[in-house]
Amino acid sequence: MKRMIYFLAAFVCLPLCLLAQDDSKYLAGAVPVVNGKVVFTKTISVPGLSQDEIFKRIQQWTGERFVTDKEQKGRILYSDQTKGDIACWGEEYLTFNKAALSLDRTLITYQMIITCEPGECNLKITAIRYSYNVANKNEPEKYMAEELITDEYTLNKNKDKLIRKTGKFRTHTIDMVDQLFTDAAAVLTAGQPSTAPATTPPAITTPKPETPASQLTAHIPTAAATSGALQGYRQIAPDKIPGNIIKMLSEDWMLITAGNDSRFNMMTASWGGLGHLYNKPVSICFINPARYTYQLMESGDTYTLSFYTEAYRDALNYCGHNSGKDGDKVKAAGLTPITTPSGAKAFSEAWLILECKKLVSQSLIPEALADPTLKTQWSGKPMHKMYIGEILNVWVK
Repeated sequence: MKRMIYFLAAFVCLPLCLLAQDDSKYLAGAVPVVNGKVVFTKTISVPGLSQDEIFKRIQQWTGERFVTDKEQKGRILYSDQTKGDIACWGEEYLTFNKAALSLDRTLITYQMIITCEPGECNLKITAIRYSYNVANKNEPEKYMAEELITDEYTLNKNKDKLIRKTGKFRTHTIDMVDQLFTDAAAVLTAGQPSTAPATTPPAITTPKPETPASQLTAHIPTAAATSGALQGYRQIAPDKIPGNIIKMLSEDWMLITAGNDSRFNMMTASWGGLGHLYNKPVSICFINPARYTYQLMESGDTYTLSFYTEAYRDALNYCGHNSGKDGDKVKAAGLTPITTPSGAKAFSEAWLILECKKLVSQSLIPEALADPTLKTQWSGKPMHKMYIGEILNVWVK
C-alpha cells in the first residue's frame, strides 16, 4: 500500500516539476528590452546561401505567413530584394484558456523586421501591442509590451516566479515569438547540414548593439538623429516609397508633425498625396486653420508626414480628436519623439517618415471648388490650407 502511495505521489508531482522546469525559460531576461523597447531578436546562420537565396526563401515564407484569414491578419509592409530587407505586420489571437462557456484570449499586434545578408538572416520582433477583452467591460483594455510583459511587470520580487495576472501574456508572447523564429529557421535551413538535434528550437539571442544606418532595424531610440541619418531607419529614394498612397491615407491615416525641439505638435490626416512639381518629388497635405498644428506649420519651413501600422490606430485616433493646446498630447498618445536631420519632428513608432520642406502653400476658397455639392458644403466656412512640400528624405524601417 505504501509503495502505491509513493507511486501516486511521484506521479502527481511529476507534472509540477516539469511545469517548473518549463517556466524557467520565461523568467528574468526572457523578454529583451533595448533602450526602453521590447525587441526580440534572432540570427539564423545559413552557410553557403547567398543573400538573394535567403531573401527568396524568407520572402516566400512571409508571403504565406503574414496574410489575412479567419485566424489572423497580416501583410508585408516593405520589401527590397536589393537591400535584403522585409518588414511585416501581424495581428492574431493568443488564447489563454478555452472552454465551452468561456474564452480568455488577447489580440496581439507586432512588427517583424528581417534583414538578409550572405550566409545569415537577422529577425526582429517589436512594436508589440495587446487588446484584451474583459467580460465586464464594453471596451477592450489596451497595453504596450513595455508595460505588460517585461520583468518589472511579470516577475515577483525575487525574479523566480511569474505573476499570475500578467504572466500569461508573457509566456504566450514568448511562445509565439519562438514559433515564428522556429518556422523561419525551418524554411531557411531546409536542405542544410544539421548542426544541432532536430528537437532543439532556435533560442532567442541577446540583442546585438545598434546596427549601422545602412541596415534595417526594429528599434528607434529617443535620441536625436545624427547628421545625415535617422537612427533605426534606412534612407530610400522618393521614387521607391512603398505602399499604395491612397490606401495609406484614406484607411491607415498619417500624422502631420510641425515644429521643432522647443515646440511641436502632430495631427492625424487622411487628405493628401504624392507627386512631382517643379522637377522635385513632392508631398501634398491639408491643414484647417483652426488646428493647433497650423500655427507651427506657418512659422516653420520643415515638417514630416509619418505612417503607422494598425497597432497604432488608437494613437492616431487620439491625435485626431485632441488638441496639443490642452495638454501633453505626445505622452497621452504614447508616442516617442525623434528629430530628423533637418530638425523636424517625427515619432519612432512610424514605419515610414517623409521629411519635407514647404515649397507651395495656398489657402483654398469655395469659389475654387468645381463640385457643386462641395461648394455648398464649404460655403461660409474656413477652408483648409494646402501645403506642397519638397520631399527632402524618406526614412523607412
